[in-house]
Amino acid sequence: MMKKTLAIITLLASTTLSAHDPYHSNFFNHSMLNKNFWSDFHQQFQQFDHQINKLQHSGGNIQSKQYFDKNNNNYVVEIKALGFNKSDVNISNTQNTLTIKGYKKTSNKKNTHSESSFSHVLTLPMDGDTNNIVADLKNGILKVSIPKLKQPKPQSRKIHIQ
Repeated sequence: MMKKTLAIITLLASTTLSAHDPYHSNFFNHSMLNKNFWSDFHQQFQQFDHQINKLQHSGGNIQSKQYFDKNNNNYVVEIKALGFNKSDVNISNTQNTLTIKGYKKTSNKKNTHSESSFSHVLTLPMDGDTNNIVADLKNGILKVSIPKLKQPKPQSRKIHIQ
């Protein structure tokens, strides 16, 4: 790989320094840049794509939805967290941010190990009651309810003119 990199740098330098028409360069037709050279790049990009796809699908069983429950006057976040227990989930709020994290590690008798995790960071609604947030985990669904604060009625008062 080092030889190929050095060859590319050498070719670039010689191509740049030579007096020729830049629109008719034979750079890509050079014998050093054969099919094996380009197939190495292709293989590297395929491996990279595979790793990215694995990262994108690593939380395969984790889905979420957010909605407002008019009947209970709550903002609700539901997260599908199959296989997670209460002890695997941590929920915290800092200022106007709600952070929900889940992590579990399992191993069996055959020395195989598995790790699963998820993380959701949400901006809390301005009228959300951060002191009374409740969460429940049943049948693989984590439900976080954020009560909506009652809006104070606008008060009017007479201003005395001096």
